[in-house]
Amino acid sequence: MLIRAFEWMERHSAVLLAGGVFVGLISQDLAALCKPFLSASIFVLFLATVLRLEWSQVLWRLRRPARPLLILAGTMIGAPLVMAGAIDLVAAPDFLRTPLVLIASSPPLISVPAFALLLGLDAPLALVVMVAGFALQPLVQPPVALALLGIKLDIGLGPLMLRLAVFIGGAFVAAAVLRRLAGDERVRRHSATLGGIVILMLLVFAIGVMDGLRAEFFDDPGHVLTSVAAVFLANFGLQAVGAAVFWGAAPLWRLSGREGLTAALVMGNRNLAILIAVLGPLASKDVYLMLAAYQFPMYLIPAVAGPAYRILLKLGRGLKTTA
Repeated sequence: MLIRAFEWMERHSAVLLAGGVFVGLISQDLAALCKPFLSASIFVLFLATVLRLEWSQVLWRLRRPARPLLILAGTMIGAPLVMAGAIDLVAAPDFLRTPLVLIASSPPLISVPAFALLLGLDAPLALVVMVAGFALQPLVQPPVALALLGIKLDIGLGPLMLRLAVFIGGAFVAAAVLRRLAGDERVRRHSATLGGIVILMLLVFAIGVMDGLRAEFFDDPGHVLTSVAAVFLANFGLQAVGAAVFWGAAPLWRLSGREGLTAALVMGNRNLAILIAVLGPLASKDVYLMLAAYQFPMYLIPAVAGPAYRILLKLGRGLKTTA
């Protein structure tokens, strides 16, 4: 019965994810109940995603790092430059500038491989880019923030690497043990069940991160609505730029159409949460607000952007890499 419920959740992922953030916004009691489980939900989500992947494809990506590194350069260096230029072009309010540039220079979301699976994209490629992004964040993001914002980010290499090793390394070890105990064939057979677990964990996170946002809205609705509109433009705008650069010119980069669209997904979806965890009380109220607001476009991706990705995937089947 539980397995059937998870499989149902996987089949109806677009509707469930789109509604999850609004449930948390409407029911603040439920949001407060879910909030203590935010870190645990992301760990289980990542674990279930890693279990679903064909590890041979991940290893294949690791042995051929040129494409992941190309996408990573566009994600963590090209994207903040585009974001800073767009902010200057539209003369965005000052309170948006720092959070938006920090978003654009942050590593990809831990849930990006899960979204890639839901959309039929290259999840192993998304996973490799995501892990590499976390590893390079302490080296790349501080100089980018200093150059574009004039602010100094003190992101310690040691603590962040330790956090990364415990979180991501622990998920890989747990997945390896579970695969060993269950066997590859059983894991493949229950792929839809694992997909349902991913959706459930995404819902727990989406609901929990909404805690307090409704009070913030009633206190200053204009500020909140402006922030929500900004993150929608940031997320889908960066995805559009990524699609134009990596999918539109896929043969130039020696990418397939599917790889180019995976790059687009990665470019638009960033992990601001780990930066907040590192900055702690130094993170401004606007940065915290952006984290909550950022869930809206992210959780609407399967419902809103999913059809566009499916169309582009069909159009891009003829885009084959020559490498």
